[in-house]
Amino acid sequence: MTNTPTDRGIAFIKENADGTKNVYVAVGVAAGAPEDVVAMHLSRESVSVGTDVATVAAGKMVRTTEAVHVSSGTDGVVQITARQRNLGPLLTQ
Repeated sequence: MTNTPTDRGIAFIKENADGTKNVYVAVGVAAGAPEDVVAMHLSRESVSVGTDVATVAAGKMVRTTEAVHVSSGTDGVVQITARQRNLGPLLTQ
């Protein structure tokens, strides 16, 4: 499976009337709404949120409590995962 480039930011998830979901990736949050949206994944059948990703209600949407990684593969599933908190294996050698 090939993933789209990973977007990084606060993820907002909105459920559409037809059951699909929109995911907006924003730089920040202003009055509970996305601020400076940098990416959108629209009308997706499925969104997978990592078990280590915290979310809160944001009006008619749900948003992550901190910046996350967001990508999607050819299967159309949007993956939301927690940011890596260390330097990674390449930078520690």
